[in-house]
Amino acid sequence: AASPDLPPNYALDPSQPEGLAVVSLTLSGMPMNQVASFEYRIREIPPRDENTVITKPHFSSATQHARWVGKDSGSQLVHRNLTIKGPNSQEPLDIVLDGKPSGRLAALRLPEGDYEFHAWKLNERTSYGELEYAPKQGFSYRFSIKPGETTYLGRLNLYLGQRNVQQTAVEDRQTEDMNLLGNKYPALRTARVTTSVGKL
Repeated sequence: AASPDLPPNYALDPSQPEGLAVVSLTLSGMPMNQVASFEYRIREIPPRDENTVITKPHFSSATQHARWVGKDSGSQLVHRNLTIKGPNSQEPLDIVLDGKPSGRLAALRLPEGDYEFHAWKLNERTSYGELEYAPKQGFSYRFSIKPGETTYLGRLNLYLGQRNVQQTAVEDRQTEDMNLLGNKYPALRTARVTTSVGKL
């Protein structure tokens, strides 16, 4: 959360093993100015293959553990927290609805693979501190990343209503979102975009 999504002059390099996921994330039902922090959780989905094995390292020293982290961490499944709003976030709330900030456009660099949004967490400011919200039941919004490609995932909106009712929905706002991406990262204006707006 302490660093921006991409460097200002970021451009996709086809020779690199990463791709770019573009998604806009918004909140409705609760004013964003009441929110102290808001984030989604993303994880890599392992290949469905019954012939694969499960591995678990055992270390006999801290040095062995440090060597393993330095050498093999790239082979571990990716888990990311995607911050929409937070005390250390450098990304602006750049999506405005009805004259009020309601979310932001995110651009994620990810290695090739299959991923899913599977949880969210929101902290609301209250007179006695903060109140944390999270879904009672997990969900899945899946997407795939290919190296050297930009993939547009749509607009993911979280609605928080009365009596702690929540609803998450996906919309295709590609024209609006890609214009915003081009304004933030001019080098990506001409990037070829694959649209992958799915269903929860």
